Amino acid sequence: MGQDEAREHITSALGGSPGEPLSDEERVERERVRNLIQAVAACYNTLVSQETDTGRRTDLVAKLSFHDEEFRRRDTLTPAERAEILRTYPELLERLRAEIGE
Repeated sequence: MGQDEAREHITSALGGSPGEPLSDEERVERERVRNLIQAVAACYNTLVSQETDTGRRTDLVAKLSFHDEEFRRRDTLTPAERAEILRTYPELLERLRAEIGE
């Protein structure tokens, strides 16, 4: 079995399809997106653990759940979704950190 056949077999076995390797720019973009989503989710997690008001806590848990789901699907985000995260999350992260008191 040749190397290409082995790679194709492994890819098929994992349920995927072979694709082009990421460019350096796309790899860096995806890493930035991952880091931003993870940081925002961590802030929401901290806020949830500190919140005593039930209504506010419920709202924060919903936001945390949303960002957890975004993190899980980060590899399938479209370029437009990644661009939106890169555009909006730094400000959101700054506001959340200020609320936490970091």
